[in-house]
Amino acid sequence: TVTVDAVLYFRIFQPILSVTNVTDAGHSTWLLAQTTLRNVLGTKSLQELLSQREQISQEMQNILDEATDPWGVRVERVEVKDVRLPKQLQRAMAAEAEAAREARAKVIAAEGEQNASRGLKEAANIMNRSKGAMQLRYLQ
Repeated sequence: TVTVDAVLYFRIFQPILSVTNVTDAGHSTWLLAQTTLRNVLGTKSLQELLSQREQISQEMQNILDEATDPWGVRVERVEVKDVRLPKQLQRAMAAEAEAAREARAKVIAAEGEQNASRGLKEAANIMNRSKGAMQLRYLQ
């Protein structure tokens, strides 16, 4: 599970509606915000959650503002403040990243060896074409 801290800023713009349409507008807005946060985050991947916090906040604000409008409550702002990953998940992600780096390093090393072998082949071909090249190489 991922722990997410979010902040909700709202104001009551029609006090009569907020008293007549809902028992406790503040508490109801808070509960709705929790539910909406769970629903929105449930549709996102971990990568999206970490990289698209602003879009998630905006999506939540739109949903909450529309839902609380009949209560006389206007959601001014929603901010996803912090996303905390469990230590086990952090270790797994670090191990995956390390494996990817090692794989890239092996590919780069293999390409270097391939280029070196091409260079040696080219040098051997040049030396093969010239009769005295081998003798000059030994004298060097």
